[in-house]
Amino acid sequence: MGIGKEIIATAIESGANIAGIASMDALKSSSSHLIYTKMGNYEGIGTIRHDDPFRNKQLFNWPDSVRSVLVIGLSHPKDKPELDWWDGRGTPGNRQLIEIVKLIRCQIENKLKVNTHKLHYYVEKGGVFLKDAAVLAGLGCIGKNNMLVTPSYGPRVRLRALFIDVEIAPTGPVVFNPCADCKIYCRKVCPENAMNMKVPLFESINSSLDLPARDGAYNREICNIRMEKDVAESRKMSAGEQSPVKYCRKCEFICPVGKKRGNKKSI
Repeated sequence: MGIGKEIIATAIESGANIAGIASMDALKSSSSHLIYTKMGNYEGIGTIRHDDPFRNKQLFNWPDSVRSVLVIGLSHPKDKPELDWWDGRGTPGNRQLIEIVKLIRCQIENKLKVNTHKLHYYVEKGGVFLKDAAVLAGLGCIGKNNMLVTPSYGPRVRLRALFIDVEIAPTGPVVFNPCADCKIYCRKVCPENAMNMKVPLFESINSSLDLPARDGAYNREICNIRMEKDVAESRKMSAGEQSPVKYCRKCEFICPVGKKRGNKKSI
């Protein structure tokens, strides 16, 4: 078994539902990494505050030794919505992912004798765009809802990554295009109509790059309005105690991709 297959097998054994390997060189030139600096400042739910002293200090500043990126996904099915509920410390699903990465890292370094680097979730603090990494690792494609869409779980997954100091043959990208003939249920169900039209900013960006939601028809400011409403609803429901924020996932749950395969683990 090659080292790439061993690492992927280790990821699955450690609790990941899907896993793949991306080339670090390919990731550096992926669309999101090229577009990001052209999009201007933005502050919304799930982003770093503008007054954060470390904001952008580690932007795209990765260890020179990194050659490959392991990307893992954890299924977040509709019948387990609590995995995605924000409780003030994060989400239960993300905490699971953090523990899975710890297990994987330990196994890779101790058994395979390969050096790894953990990375921050935020790109501004040394992280990577996880959806781009997942596509390059062969885990799926970017859908018209601007989410990673996987064959087995649709968009109902959450991602994490691990840097690896060894050149490993990438497992992607793969030919997978479930949105081609879809009736765009995700865009029609959006309560804020955040995917109704192409954002003007993307009109001036190189057309050879893959835009958010494929065609640039994803407005993060409008999407954030829904998220702010979800936060307000959480505060209204709580009686002096912290009530989890249940962010909108309508575009995820309505997506038909992956619903027939169940939750069987796959590589």
